Amino acid sequence: MKKILTMVAALLTATATLLAQAPESAASNAREKIISIGPVVGFGHSGIRNVGYSDIFKPSWNAGLTANYSSWEHIGISIDVLYSKEGGQYNMTNGNEIDFSLHYIRVPIKFAYFFGDYANDFRPKFTIGPSIGFFLDDRLDVSGDGDRSTVASNFDKDDINNVDFGGQATIGFNYKLAERVWLNVDGYYYQGLSRINDFNQYNANFGLRAGVAFGL
Repeated sequence: MKKILTMVAALLTATATLLAQAPESAASNAREKIISIGPVVGFGHSGIRNVGYSDIFKPSWNAGLTANYSSWEHIGISIDVLYSKEGGQYNMTNGNEIDFSLHYIRVPIKFAYFFGDYANDFRPKFTIGPSIGFFLDDRLDVSGDGDRSTVASNFDKDDINNVDFGGQATIGFNYKLAERVWLNVDGYYYQGLSRINDFNQYNANFGLRAGVAFGL
């Protein structure tokens, strides 16, 4: 856990240093350079690909901080650091219901395109980029009257890889609430590209995320 937090802190520090040292020109000085940071929270559905059971709705949530940078009217970059509860929920053929939760520190890096211009309070946007998850813990709950002897072996904490890597895309908008204060709302979809375990299974989740960012 300490190693994960150290890696996240180093990533944020390096990003902040690069942003602060971004080259300026007469043209860029004429634009509205914005660095903003604030809290963000999301809720949605998560699942695990290739489990082999019937997938049902699995509530998932994430919360943390987002940092945004843009010195261009239509292009920006942001980094989130989130505590993310993921996993999957399934109906087995023997009547059992499985609720398997995976907990990550997740760091999406998003490249954004903004529509409209600086004068608009409402600006639609879409983003795309990689997302890295650092595994923290898991939990398995089984309900029903079916045989449970093989359930635990199919969902073993020791089999979960320490790092999960994938891609995330979002579509949403920024709304200017006050001078240098923005409401950020995004619908997101994440698809894991690296296996979470030795069973060729992958994370996938989608939902809605909202936050408020304050300009620095």
